[in-house]
Amino acid sequence: MSKKKSKYVLGVFAILIMMHHLSQKTSASWLPSTVRRPGLELFVPIGYLLVAFFFFCSGYGLIKSVRTKEDYMKGFLIRRLNRILFVFIITQIIYLVFRTLYSVIELPLNPYNWFIYTIVILYIGFYLFFRKENKYSFILMSVWLLGYSIICYLLVKGNWWINASPAFLVGIFMADHEEGGETENKKGKKTVKIIISAVIFMVCFVITELANKIYLLLNMKNYGIINLMIVILQVIGSSAFCLAIYYILAGMKEEKERYNLPLPQLVLSFFGGMTLEFYLIHGLFVQLFSHHFMNDSTPPVCYIKNVFLYVIVVFALSTVSAFAIKKFEDLIEMFYEKSDIFRNFCDDQKRNALIVIALFIVVTAAYSTYRHKLSKDNEELVNKYQDEFISYVDVNGSKVATYMAGAGDYTIVLLGADSDCCPTLSLKPLADNLVDTYQVMIIDLPGRGYSEDTEDERTSDYMADVIHETLEKAGKTENIILVPNQLSSIYCYRFLEKYPEGVAGFVGVDAVFPALGKRFFEGNFNSVEEYRWYMKRLSRLYGFNQKFMTFTSYVRFQMPLFESMFYGSGLKEYYPVMQEMFIRNYMHEAHLSEQANVYDNCMVVDGYKLPDDFHAMFILDNYIKSTDIYGENWMSQYNKMISNKELQSIALVDGNPYVIYYNPGIISKKIDDFVGELEK
Repeated sequence: MSKKKSKYVLGVFAILIMMHHLSQKTSASWLPSTVRRPGLELFVPIGYLLVAFFFFCSGYGLIKSVRTKEDYMKGFLIRRLNRILFVFIITQIIYLVFRTLYSVIELPLNPYNWFIYTIVILYIGFYLFFRKENKYSFILMSVWLLGYSIICYLLVKGNWWINASPAFLVGIFMADHEEGGETENKKGKKTVKIIISAVIFMVCFVITELANKIYLLLNMKNYGIINLMIVILQVIGSSAFCLAIYYILAGMKEEKERYNLPLPQLVLSFFGGMTLEFYLIHGLFVQLFSHHFMNDSTPPVCYIKNVFLYVIVVFALSTVSAFAIKKFEDLIEMFYEKSDIFRNFCDDQKRNALIVIALFIVVTAAYSTYRHKLSKDNEELVNKYQDEFISYVDVNGSKVATYMAGAGDYTIVLLGADSDCCPTLSLKPLADNLVDTYQVMIIDLPGRGYSEDTEDERTSDYMADVIHETLEKAGKTENIILVPNQLSSIYCYRFLEKYPEGVAGFVGVDAVFPALGKRFFEGNFNSVEEYRWYMKRLSRLYGFNQKFMTFTSYVRFQMPLFESMFYGSGLKEYYPVMQEMFIRNYMHEAHLSEQANVYDNCMVVDGYKLPDDFHAMFILDNYIKSTDIYGENWMSQYNKMISNKELQSIALVDGNPYVIYYNPGIISKKIDDFVGELEK
């Protein structure tokens, strides 16, 4: 297989990978109907196959170089990693700029970087086991890749982290067993090999595409088994796909060198020479012109609904950007050749890596020591707030923390979002705006804020029962107005079904609706068992990550998420308390259980409609209304739940999903308006 022909194919595959990522934003089955567009369905399932050939060519090319170039392994990692890491860093900076502009600072910066992480791991393994090659090198390389795949599985990475990389081993094997020369007999054998490889590929591909239907048909309970089968078949299928391409290319005659190449070959050579740059930058434009940028809640720079125009714009900008990065890379390479100091700095990767690791350890140790000491100092303030404002109610042997104040005919019950680590603190400014007119009660559901945690699953029935018991024990049984924020609304719908007596009204602030559960489930999962299997693994990973962040004290860097709760709220004094509550409760068992049960809890109240004689108001912020977070029209969903427009309404407010925290006055005004209508 010639380097030139494989380069042409890789150029085409780089563009097809772009089409695959575009299809995931336009034609994938998991997209909501509001943003799904036909046209690119063919590209949705083929991404791992295309990337597999990149891995195949890497393994193939490395062995060929080792066999034909003297001292090839000398300085191997420097040669291989310098270019990859340079392009990686440049594109990371570009992604960081746009993420900063759009306030979407999340890791990884580039969601398509997984290929880079994997190829670096493969290069390191190749260097370790083929630097001094022996008969065990291939076996050790296989074990290395298997270990990496197991780690990816445990870290709940997608199947694409696992199913394409074994093609690297196939490339190594084929390069080592390639037959020279070409005879009629060998041509016939190649044809047979192409057919066999193609058949194996097609069989594996079809089975994996139908695997979930087979799983449902057989009524299996353990989805982990079917997922393992899918991964194994995808590994076999992607390897067979690579072999089919390899045999086709190997069977082609090598063209003579020509000074003036035909235009198609010039284009293929152009893209084949910057596949890395194109791969790493195209995802930015896929995101910028999609229905949302990076997640389901951030609007894009411009949503291009026309699929053809979307493809053209992303392709054009990706090509120009990749070419510019390539030219900048050439400039740095020229500087590398001319400057001894710069070259020595780049080449001494071992020293640089040790310096970075040492700095990380020292900074982490110092920062962790400082922050752990600060947590002890903050404990006094945590206890002070508890003594002054928190009352406990015993619910089934567990202490539920509440904040109660005010006087009036109605009791306003405030319930925080699942990400709110301490509602009795963060919702106090809203309560303070209401206490002159109403009785106000804030509840820290178990595992949040000052409440004790329990081992109970966070089902909607459990949450509704806790709210009911807490209100009864506190003597709040009449003229109750429930005011939940976001996910807590689901528990209130269930509460209204089970315990309607004494509830005078409902005011949901950015209230989650039952249909949102389907948005997370349908398309992404084929059965409830698959969903639960995935969420259980994901929860374990989140829990592990959060424990690591807490141990190192880098958890503090997640706190800016909650700073908006304190803007103008008069709670600056107690910001350290929220920090400690965040460390105690965020992504811990209770929070993870709520997230894992979102779909089931939504389905319990699926199709819920407000009683037609019941007063209710949905308060929706303009940000959610204008961006259709999670691809759903929230106004439309609220209207589906409304049964009597004379008693039930939707109120819009300026702000974002944190408006209940940083602008409590606007929410309290809406509650006053609601009670005014209630009393007419």
